[in-house]
Amino acid sequence: MITTITFNPSIDRMYRVDEINIGEVQRVKSTNATAGGKGLNVTKVCKILGEDPVAIGFLGGFNGKYIKNELDKKEIKNQFTEINSETRNCLNIIDESKVSTEFLEKGPVIELEELSKFENDLNKVIKDTKVLAASGSLCQNMPVDYYAKIGNICKENNVKFILDTSGESLKSALKSKPYLIKPNTDEIKQLLAIDINSQEEIVSAGKQLLDMGAENVCISLGKNGMIYISKDVVYEVKIPTVEAINTVGSGDSTIAGFSVATLRGYDLEESIRLANACGISNALNIDTGFVKIEEVEKYKKLVEIKIIG
Repeated sequence: MITTITFNPSIDRMYRVDEINIGEVQRVKSTNATAGGKGLNVTKVCKILGEDPVAIGFLGGFNGKYIKNELDKKEIKNQFTEINSETRNCLNIIDESKVSTEFLEKGPVIELEELSKFENDLNKVIKDTKVLAASGSLCQNMPVDYYAKIGNICKENNVKFILDTSGESLKSALKSKPYLIKPNTDEIKQLLAIDINSQEEIVSAGKQLLDMGAENVCISLGKNGMIYISKDVVYEVKIPTVEAINTVGSGDSTIAGFSVATLRGYDLEESIRLANACGISNALNIDTGFVKIEEVEKYKKLVEIKIIG
Protein backbone atom coordinates (compact mmCIF):
# COMPACT_ATOMS: atom_id res chain seq x y z
CA MET A 1 0.00 0.00 0.00
CA ILE A 2 0.91 3.69 -0.15
CA THR A 3 1.52 5.57 3.08
CA THR A 4 1.65 9.36 3.06
CA ILE A 5 3.21 11.61 5.67
CA THR A 6 1.95 15.14 6.36
CA PHE A 7 3.66 16.70 9.35
CA ASN A 8 2.11 20.10 8.67
CA PRO A 9 -1.49 19.57 7.55
CA SER A 10 -3.85 22.52 7.50
CA ILE A 11 -7.36 23.63 6.85
CA ASP A 12 -6.92 25.17 3.41
CA ARG A 13 -9.34 28.04 2.88
CA MET A 14 -9.76 29.48 -0.60
CA TYR A 15 -11.29 32.92 -1.18
CA ARG A 16 -12.24 34.13 -4.64
CA VAL A 17 -12.40 37.92 -5.04
CA ASP A 18 -12.65 40.41 -7.91
CA GLU A 19 -9.39 42.08 -6.91
CA ILE A 20 -7.23 42.63 -3.85
CA ASN A 21 -7.09 46.22 -2.62
CA ILE A 22 -4.70 46.62 0.28
CA GLY A 23 -6.18 48.49 3.26
CA GLU A 24 -9.78 48.17 2.07
CA VAL A 25 -12.68 45.90 3.01
CA GLN A 26 -12.70 42.89 0.69
CA ARG A 27 -15.92 41.27 -0.56
CA VAL A 28 -15.50 37.53 -1.04
CA LYS A 29 -17.37 36.01 -4.00
CA SER A 30 -17.00 32.38 -2.92
CA THR A 31 -15.17 30.29 -0.34
CA ASN A 32 -13.98 26.73 -0.07
CA ALA A 33 -12.41 24.89 2.89
CA THR A 34 -10.64 21.55 2.56
CA ALA A 35 -8.43 19.23 4.57
CA GLY A 36 -5.08 20.33 3.20
CA GLY A 37 -1.36 20.03 3.42
CA LYS A 38 0.89 18.67 0.71
CA GLY A 39 0.84 15.08 1.92
CA LEU A 40 -2.95 15.06 2.27
CA ASN A 41 -3.26 16.32 -1.30
CA VAL A 42 -1.15 13.34 -2.35
CA THR A 43 -3.39 11.05 -0.32
CA LYS A 44 -6.62 12.33 -1.85
CA VAL A 45 -5.36 11.90 -5.41
CA CYS A 46 -4.04 8.38 -4.70
CA LYS A 47 -7.54 7.53 -3.44
CA ILE A 48 -9.18 8.91 -6.58
CA LEU A 49 -6.79 6.86 -8.72
CA GLY A 50 -8.11 3.71 -7.09
CA GLU A 51 -5.61 2.99 -4.34
CA ASP A 52 -6.26 2.75 -0.60
CA PRO A 53 -3.58 4.96 1.00
CA VAL A 54 -3.01 5.53 4.70
CA ALA A 55 -2.34 9.09 5.88
CA ILE A 56 -0.15 9.69 8.93
CA GLY A 57 1.53 12.69 10.55
CA PHE A 58 0.41 15.14 13.24
CA LEU A 59 -3.04 16.56 14.07
CA GLY A 60 -4.10 18.69 17.01
CA GLY A 61 -6.92 20.79 18.40
CA PHE A 62 -10.19 21.78 16.73
CA ASN A 63 -8.59 22.07 13.31
CA GLY A 64 -7.14 18.59 13.64
CA LYS A 65 -10.56 17.15 14.45
CA TYR A 66 -12.03 18.93 11.43
CA ILE A 67 -9.38 17.46 9.13
CA LYS A 68 -9.84 13.95 10.51
CA ASN A 69 -13.59 14.24 10.04
CA GLU A 70 -13.13 15.36 6.42
CA LEU A 71 -10.83 12.40 5.71
CA ASP A 72 -13.27 10.00 7.33
CA LYS A 73 -16.07 11.35 5.13
CA LYS A 74 -13.94 10.57 2.07
CA GLU A 75 -13.22 7.09 3.51
CA ILE A 76 -9.49 7.83 3.56
CA LYS A 77 -7.64 5.73 6.12
CA ASN A 78 -5.76 7.88 8.59
CA GLN A 79 -3.70 7.15 11.68
CA PHE A 80 -2.45 10.58 12.68
CA THR A 81 -0.50 11.12 15.88
CA GLU A 82 -2.39 13.45 18.21
CA ILE A 83 -0.49 16.50 19.48
CA ASN A 84 -1.23 19.23 22.01
CA SER A 85 -0.73 22.19 19.62
CA GLU A 86 -3.38 23.39 17.19
CA THR A 87 -3.13 22.34 13.55
CA ARG A 88 -2.69 25.38 11.31
CA ASN A 89 -4.86 27.25 8.79
CA CYS A 90 -3.69 28.35 5.33
CA LEU A 91 -5.40 30.92 3.13
CA ASN A 92 -5.32 31.15 -0.67
CA ILE A 93 -6.86 34.25 -2.28
CA ILE A 94 -7.53 34.12 -6.02
CA ASP A 95 -8.56 37.26 -7.89
CA GLU A 96 -10.36 37.62 -11.24
CA SER A 97 -7.06 37.54 -13.15
CA LYS A 98 -6.43 34.14 -11.49
CA VAL A 99 -3.45 35.42 -9.54
CA SER A 100 -3.06 33.35 -6.37
CA THR A 101 -1.85 34.89 -3.08
CA GLU A 102 -1.19 32.46 -0.22
CA PHE A 103 -0.93 33.08 3.52
CA LEU A 104 0.64 30.11 5.31
CA GLU A 105 0.63 29.86 9.10
CA LYS A 106 3.57 28.33 10.93
CA GLY A 107 3.20 24.71 11.87
CA PRO A 108 2.74 23.53 15.46
CA VAL A 109 5.53 22.93 17.96
CA ILE A 110 6.20 19.19 18.37
CA GLU A 111 7.28 17.85 21.74
CA LEU A 112 9.82 15.02 22.06
CA GLU A 113 7.23 12.59 23.43
CA GLU A 114 4.95 13.37 20.47
CA LEU A 115 7.80 12.62 18.08
CA SER A 116 8.42 9.32 19.82
CA LYS A 117 4.72 8.47 19.61
CA PHE A 118 4.76 9.21 15.88
CA GLU A 119 7.64 6.79 15.39
CA ASN A 120 5.62 4.08 17.14
CA ASP A 121 2.66 4.88 14.87
CA LEU A 122 4.92 4.74 11.80
CA ASN A 123 6.19 1.29 12.82
CA LYS A 124 2.58 0.05 12.88
CA VAL A 125 2.06 0.78 9.16
CA ILE A 126 5.54 0.46 7.65
CA LYS A 127 5.42 -3.35 7.38
CA ASP A 128 2.44 -3.16 4.99
CA THR A 129 3.83 -0.18 3.06
CA LYS A 130 5.40 -0.50 -0.40
CA VAL A 131 5.64 3.23 -1.19
CA LEU A 132 5.97 6.03 1.36
CA ALA A 133 5.42 9.59 0.11
CA ALA A 134 6.42 12.39 2.49
CA SER A 135 5.60 15.96 1.53
CA GLY A 136 6.01 19.43 2.91
CA SER A 137 7.86 21.14 5.71
CA LEU A 138 8.76 19.86 9.14
CA CYS A 139 7.01 21.24 12.20
CA GLN A 140 8.68 23.52 14.70
CA ASN A 141 11.07 21.74 17.09
CA MET A 142 11.58 18.76 14.76
CA PRO A 143 15.20 17.80 13.91
CA VAL A 144 16.21 19.14 10.50
CA ASP A 145 17.42 15.67 9.50
CA TYR A 146 14.17 13.93 10.39
CA TYR A 147 13.32 13.04 6.79
CA ALA A 148 16.70 11.31 6.60
CA LYS A 149 15.65 9.20 9.57
CA ILE A 150 12.42 8.27 7.79
CA GLY A 151 14.37 7.47 4.63
CA ASN A 152 16.59 5.09 6.57
CA ILE A 153 13.53 3.40 8.08
CA CYS A 154 12.23 2.93 4.53
CA LYS A 155 15.53 1.38 3.45
CA GLU A 156 15.42 -1.06 6.36
CA ASN A 157 11.91 -2.13 5.36
CA ASN A 158 12.42 -2.22 1.56
CA VAL A 159 10.00 0.70 1.04
CA LYS A 160 10.29 3.13 -1.88
CA PHE A 161 10.70 6.61 -0.34
CA ILE A 162 9.32 9.52 -2.38
CA LEU A 163 10.12 12.92 -0.89
CA ASP A 164 8.87 16.39 -1.76
CA THR A 165 10.49 18.95 0.51
CA SER A 166 13.18 21.63 0.28
CA GLY A 167 16.11 23.32 1.98
CA GLU A 168 18.19 21.66 4.68
CA SER A 169 15.52 19.00 5.22
CA LEU A 170 16.00 17.83 1.64
CA LYS A 171 19.78 18.16 1.75
CA SER A 172 20.10 15.93 4.81
CA ALA A 173 17.51 13.46 3.49
CA LEU A 174 19.62 12.80 0.37
CA LYS A 175 22.00 10.82 2.57
CA SER A 176 19.23 8.21 3.03
CA LYS A 177 19.10 7.73 -0.77
CA PRO A 178 15.39 8.46 -1.43
CA TYR A 179 13.83 6.75 -4.42
CA LEU A 180 12.51 10.02 -5.91
CA ILE A 181 12.69 13.73 -5.10
CA LYS A 182 10.80 16.56 -6.85
CA PRO A 183 12.44 19.98 -6.40
CA ASN A 184 11.75 22.97 -8.62
CA THR A 185 14.51 25.17 -10.01
CA ASP A 186 14.21 27.78 -7.24
CA GLU A 187 14.60 25.08 -4.60
CA ILE A 188 17.65 23.67 -6.39
CA LYS A 189 19.24 27.12 -6.60
CA GLN A 190 18.82 27.50 -2.85
CA LEU A 191 19.95 23.97 -2.05
CA LEU A 192 23.10 24.00 -4.19
CA ALA A 193 23.81 27.76 -3.97
CA ILE A 194 24.00 28.03 -7.78
CA ASP A 195 22.37 29.98 -10.59
CA ILE A 196 20.42 28.21 -13.33
CA ASN A 197 19.89 29.83 -16.73
CA SER A 198 19.63 26.94 -19.20
CA GLN A 199 18.41 23.41 -19.65
CA GLU A 200 22.00 22.18 -19.55
CA GLU A 201 22.44 23.76 -16.12
CA ILE A 202 19.20 22.17 -14.93
CA VAL A 203 20.43 18.74 -16.01
CA SER A 204 23.83 19.33 -14.43
CA ALA A 205 22.20 20.31 -11.13
CA GLY A 206 19.97 17.25 -11.26
CA LYS A 207 22.96 14.98 -11.75
CA GLN A 208 24.58 16.64 -8.76
CA LEU A 209 21.55 15.65 -6.69
CA LEU A 210 21.98 12.08 -7.92
CA ASP A 211 25.58 12.20 -6.74
CA MET A 212 24.34 13.41 -3.35
CA GLY A 213 22.14 10.33 -2.96
CA ALA A 214 18.83 10.59 -4.82
CA GLU A 215 17.98 7.62 -7.05
CA ASN A 216 15.70 9.68 -9.32
CA VAL A 217 15.28 13.45 -9.64
CA CYS A 218 12.17 15.07 -11.08
CA ILE A 219 12.79 18.79 -11.59
CA SER A 220 9.49 20.64 -11.83
CA LEU A 221 9.26 23.40 -14.44
CA GLY A 222 5.61 24.33 -13.82
CA LYS A 223 3.67 24.90 -17.03
CA ASN A 224 6.81 24.01 -18.98
CA GLY A 225 6.77 20.42 -17.77
CA MET A 226 9.74 18.78 -16.09
CA ILE A 227 13.19 17.32 -16.48
CA TYR A 228 13.44 13.75 -15.16
CA ILE A 229 16.88 12.38 -14.38
CA SER A 230 17.93 8.89 -13.35
CA LYS A 231 21.32 7.21 -13.42
CA ASP A 232 20.42 5.74 -16.83
CA VAL A 233 18.53 8.45 -18.72
CA VAL A 234 17.52 12.11 -18.85
CA TYR A 235 14.03 12.99 -20.09
CA GLU A 236 12.63 16.31 -21.22
CA VAL A 237 8.89 16.31 -20.52
CA LYS A 238 6.53 18.77 -22.22
CA ILE A 239 2.89 19.19 -21.20
CA PRO A 240 0.01 20.75 -23.16
CA THR A 241 -1.08 24.32 -22.47
CA VAL A 242 -4.31 24.45 -20.48
CA GLU A 243 -6.52 27.13 -18.95
CA ALA A 244 -5.62 26.55 -15.30
CA ILE A 245 -8.17 27.33 -12.58
CA ASN A 246 -6.13 26.49 -9.47
CA THR A 247 -2.52 25.31 -9.67
CA VAL A 248 -2.17 24.84 -5.89
CA GLY A 249 -1.77 21.11 -5.30
CA SER A 250 -0.66 20.27 -8.83
CA GLY A 251 2.81 19.31 -7.63
CA ASP A 252 1.26 17.13 -4.94
CA SER A 253 -0.97 15.49 -7.53
CA THR A 254 2.15 14.78 -9.59
CA ILE A 255 3.71 13.06 -6.57
CA ALA A 256 0.51 11.02 -6.19
CA GLY A 257 0.80 9.91 -9.81
CA PHE A 258 4.40 8.83 -9.28
CA SER A 259 3.44 7.01 -6.06
CA VAL A 260 0.64 5.05 -7.72
CA ALA A 261 2.78 4.26 -10.76
CA THR A 262 5.60 3.02 -8.52
CA LEU A 263 3.24 0.83 -6.51
CA ARG A 264 1.81 -0.67 -9.70
CA GLY A 265 5.21 -1.25 -11.29
CA TYR A 266 4.69 0.99 -14.32
CA ASP A 267 7.67 1.58 -16.58
CA LEU A 268 9.36 4.98 -16.37
CA GLU A 269 7.67 6.66 -19.34
CA GLU A 270 4.23 5.45 -18.27
CA SER A 271 4.94 6.73 -14.75
CA ILE A 272 5.93 10.15 -16.08
CA ARG A 273 2.76 10.35 -18.18
CA LEU A 274 0.49 9.48 -15.25
CA ALA A 275 2.24 11.89 -12.89
CA ASN A 276 2.05 14.84 -15.28
CA ALA A 277 -1.56 14.11 -16.24
CA CYS A 278 -2.50 14.21 -12.55
CA GLY A 279 -0.80 17.57 -12.15
CA ILE A 280 -2.66 18.96 -15.16
CA SER A 281 -6.05 17.67 -13.99
CA ASN A 282 -5.60 19.23 -10.56
CA ALA A 283 -4.92 22.61 -12.20
CA LEU A 284 -8.18 22.34 -14.14
CA ASN A 285 -10.31 22.01 -11.00
CA ILE A 286 -11.10 24.41 -8.18
CA ASP A 287 -10.52 21.84 -5.43
CA THR A 288 -6.96 21.30 -4.23
CA GLY A 289 -5.67 17.74 -4.39
CA PHE A 290 -8.39 16.64 -6.80
CA VAL A 291 -8.28 15.03 -10.24
CA LYS A 292 -10.82 13.61 -12.66
CA ILE A 293 -10.05 10.19 -14.08
CA GLU A 294 -11.29 11.13 -17.55
CA GLU A 295 -8.97 14.16 -17.60
CA VAL A 296 -6.04 12.08 -16.41
CA GLU A 297 -6.64 9.56 -19.20
CA LYS A 298 -6.94 12.35 -21.77
CA TYR A 299 -3.78 14.21 -20.81
CA LYS A 300 -1.63 11.09 -20.38
CA LYS A 301 -1.79 10.83 -24.18
CA LEU A 302 -0.75 14.45 -24.65
CA VAL A 303 2.39 14.42 -22.50
CA GLU A 304 5.51 14.55 -24.71
CA ILE A 305 8.62 12.73 -23.52
CA LYS A 306 12.02 13.06 -25.20
CA ILE A 307 15.36 11.56 -24.23
CA ILE A 308 18.00 14.30 -24.04
CA GLY A 309 20.78 12.45 -22.26
